[in-house]
Amino acid sequence: MMERLHTQNSLNRSALHEMELDAADKFRALSLDSAAQNMSVSSRGLNFHLGIENVDNTVSSPDTWAKFTEDNIRRSASERASSDEFMNMADNVLKETANDMWNQFNTVNEAFEQRVNETNQAKDKIQNHLSAVIQEIFDLEKSIEFIKKTILDKEAYLRLAQSRLETRTRRPGIELARDQPMHRLIQEIDDLHSMINDLKNKLSLEENAIQHLLRTKATLEHDLSVKNNSLHIDKERCLGNRRTYPSIQSVGHPATQPMPYQSQVVVY
Repeated sequence: MMERLHTQNSLNRSALHEMELDAADKFRALSLDSAAQNMSVSSRGLNFHLGIENVDNTVSSPDTWAKFTEDNIRRSASERASSDEFMNMADNVLKETANDMWNQFNTVNEAFEQRVNETNQAKDKIQNHLSAVIQEIFDLEKSIEFIKKTILDKEAYLRLAQSRLETRTRRPGIELARDQPMHRLIQEIDDLHSMINDLKNKLSLEENAIQHLLRTKATLEHDLSVKNNSLHIDKERCLGNRRTYPSIQSVGHPATQPMPYQSQVVVY
């Protein structure tokens, strides 16, 4: 289309040039004819021009003269008609392009809104998961604190049992009997060792679990930061700059005022 418009513009300029030359020649000829018509015997500058009547420097006849002008006018009218046709075609193309741009503008905005909503949903899921992880960390910290206190309590009883047993081993002579209290103290010490070992194993498991949760928490916080940054870019910087459609002055196009865009993005 652009090439055809450029070609037609060149033809229009050529026709205009021919019309301007023809008009200038006719104006000059009219001036000379008027000057000749107004001459009289008393006019200044009259001279003899011997043999002028024998000079024939004409290049046209009245018929060819009239035809030349009619051809220029006909060519000018033809080029103007072609220009009108091309202008209508160009105007239709501009309107179609403007409509396509408007539709694409809405399509892109809808894609942005869908992406913003998806990101908001993903952010909410991450936030909920993060809250659950933080609560689990809090519960594990309480449990670890309780286990450590329980271990300390059991170790205190272990010291007591071992001290009792050690004290009884210093009984003199025949009094150092392997009696029921000694059996009960040995059993108590074994039970306390077993309980303390179980508590320490449980403490190790829960400390490992809390380290895993802390890593998960850091990952979720990073993901949440990424989602917030994505929302800022898509919603504020991109979609925020697309609230109104750019105004473009186009030939024959009625939409010359900015068109507002109604966003459907839910504000969080």
